[in-house]
Amino acid sequence: MIIGAVVFLAGEWVPAWLWMSVTFLVASLGVVGLGWWVLRGDARNRAAEESPGTESPEHH
Repeated sequence: MIIGAVVFLAGEWVPAWLWMSVTFLVASLGVVGLGWWVLRGDARNRAAEESPGTESPEHH
């Protein structure tokens, strides 16, 4: 009787472990994607600041 309950509980751990693994995988991909998006925007902003062609000409 006790062994049957332990087997039942162990059987619940496998799907829970799989779902938690999927959850952490999705969260990790989200963090990596957000970091990539932020760094890409930072690189574009820095490139735009350093380009000499974007300044407006002075009128005399």
